[in-house]
Amino acid sequence: MFALVAIALLIYDHINRRVTELVFWLTLALIVAVFARMIETVRRQSGALRQHERSALSDPVTGLENRRKLTRDMSAALATPGDSRVLVMLELDGLQTYSDRFGYAAGEELLRRSASSLLEAVEPLAGIAYRVDTDRLAALVPLGERQLGEVVLAATASLRDDAADPVISRAYGDVAIPDEAAQPELALQIAGQRLAAHKQRQHRSARRQAHAALMAVLSVRRPDLREHLRIVTYRAISLARRLGLGVAEIDDIALAAELQDIGLLAVPEAVLEKERPLDEAETAMVRSHTVEGEKIIAAAPGLAPVAKLVRASSEYFDGSGYPDGLAGEAIPLGARIIAVSVAYAAMTSHRPYQAARSAMEALAELNRCSGTQFDPRVVEALSQDLAEEAPPVPAPTQDRL
Repeated sequence: MFALVAIALLIYDHINRRVTELVFWLTLALIVAVFARMIETVRRQSGALRQHERSALSDPVTGLENRRKLTRDMSAALATPGDSRVLVMLELDGLQTYSDRFGYAAGEELLRRSASSLLEAVEPLAGIAYRVDTDRLAALVPLGERQLGEVVLAATASLRDDAADPVISRAYGDVAIPDEAAQPELALQIAGQRLAAHKQRQHRSARRQAHAALMAVLSVRRPDLREHLRIVTYRAISLARRLGLGVAEIDDIALAAELQDIGLLAVPEAVLEKERPLDEAETAMVRSHTVEGEKIIAAAPGLAPVAKLVRASSEYFDGSGYPDGLAGEAIPLGARIIAVSVAYAAMTSHRPYQAARSAMEALAELNRCSGTQFDPRVVEALSQDLAEEAPPVPAPTQDRL
């Protein structure tokens, strides 16, 4: 508006010559100021737009490029003949658990440290690092004369951090572009699938190693439990299968059945071997073994679901158990299966203070406590198991005349 008024004054002066020299120069200065302001505004808007575009293509926490930029870079590489690259996707498995334990700021710091290490590793290879998801990083590296394994090794080795908490493990998946994927989304999909498979192998390995170590400790301290735990585990697996549980759930139940007494390591031997009745404090100490067991098991990578089953293995179906007073379906099914398996194994095994009961006597006792201590559905599954295991009754024979 000011610019138009000033231009009108100059036109009026040009036609009528009635504007003083001072007004003329002030008007001219006004026009220059207005257009200078317009140019500055355009410059700032352009800068803000460029900043917005950069923000849209980068991650504010790590400073790395983001998934959108990765997709663009892969598209550009695929459009260039002879441009072979390797996409390596890496996951900080357990980052959320780490953040929950040490705080959100600590989790972000670990993420930034990992991102910086990855960037330092791939930049000498002319690669670019990205953050593609909450706990996933990626690197896109030109293959050139290098071997694929060389690039993968450089990227994965960068995330080894001896200072990091052991709950963090690092899985990866790689894909060669364009040899194995000719579209960006397909490359991301293949890398994600390979990462998931690698993570699953890591979990299985970590679980087995941790389980073996804990079982070794338990066997040294309580060798008398070995046969009992074997029987409990066999029965728990059988009941879990009968109740239609999946392979992963059955695996958790099997490990929990073997480790359900690991918390006894925290109970003094004097208490465990005491022949007289336990006092109130000693009883509370023994009852705490499920909580202690959960703490011991949860410290091992990959055994968190097993730890939860162990904690709940002494809960009663009517809510009168311990340590949390859970009832009914609130008790994990695996824990309900273990409770029935433990009780059955205990009743059918010979003990110094108790003769072994027959299978039918033990089943009758479990049925008596069905609905109060034990889940009726699990007790019924045990009944079906035992019916199938019972030896067939021979048919009566008739004497020949």
